[in-house]
Amino acid sequence: MKHLFFTIAALLVVSCSTNKTSQTATVGEWYTGNLKGKSFKLGSQENIELVKKVAAAYNAMDAEKLITYFSEDAKIYVHSGEELQVSLALYESYFASVDSLLWVPHGMSTQTLEDDSIAVVSIPSSDTRYFKEQQTQSSFLFERFWIVEGKITTIVQYKREFPKNYDQIEL
Repeated sequence: MKHLFFTIAALLVVSCSTNKTSQTATVGEWYTGNLKGKSFKLGSQENIELVKKVAAAYNAMDAEKLITYFSEDAKIYVHSGEELQVSLALYESYFASVDSLLWVPHGMSTQTLEDDSIAVVSIPSSDTRYFKEQQTQSSFLFERFWIVEGKITTIVQYKREFPKNYDQIEL
């Protein structure tokens, strides 16, 4: 009787074991360039938190804080196609041209390459810049923040003007 009891108990323990082979589901793949054929998986919330810190420093126009979130050779590919090298001077000059600005993310999602080498945070947002010449620029942006080892290495930006019926659009 004891043997039967121990056999049943052992079978229950083995069948309830959580030592499953874990396969991470992919959520996309890359089709061109040096990442061609690589798959993405869901990324870490840490990537989202990093971009939230960037947003706070950007909206506060704190150039010194902002550049701490970037790698030394980080680049921004702005919507016009221009490539900018991230630096303290770049952000100081930009912030000196505006009275204030407001970048409001509508949401953020993150993916990571299967080998965890690169994370990407994708963000649709509204961006309003109040220039010193009394000019205001508002637009929708879609940006991808590329992150390596906890630092932003690249931002790629796409822009769309606000539609005339902006107040009627549900976001």
